[in-house]
Amino acid sequence: MTTEEFELLEKSFAVPSDPAKVNYLEFNEIIESIFTFKDLEKNPLKKTIEFKAPSILDPKNVLTKEEEQVLDACLERLGWFVRNKRLLIKPFFQDKDKSKSGFVANTRFRSIFDNMKLQISDEEYKIIFKRFQAKADDEINYVEFDYVLRSYSGDHDPQ
Repeated sequence: MTTEEFELLEKSFAVPSDPAKVNYLEFNEIIESIFTFKDLEKNPLKKTIEFKAPSILDPKNVLTKEEEQVLDACLERLGWFVRNKRLLIKPFFQDKDKSKSGFVANTRFRSIFDNMKLQISDEEYKIIFKRFQAKADDEINYVEFDYVLRSYSGDHDPQ
């Protein structure tokens, strides 16, 4: 957290009679409300809200609904191809990742698709790049891509 964010928290939970102190009890109750309901142990039959995990397709919400549909269809097709041809693509990415960082350059990532005859359109590739782009410009997080693709290929034991 930044200094400004800490100061905002301090200000939000400051005790009105003594601004040098914070209302830790109120702060803690708000934090706990994220994970559980107050006094749940006294009412064990109370219905809780089921946690909905972010989409594996787009947990960062960088894609539009249309792009997410295109990505889903593309990964379904790639997953089928990888499963039926019994391909392991992660070693190819690791071979191109000389620094062993989990990221490869955009052009190297695309060359693996071309070399393995994995047919994707330019539009699909742009969406894959947008979704799996690393923090550095022009790099793709192939570890995350491989993890998501494994769920489409039926290999739920990612390594």
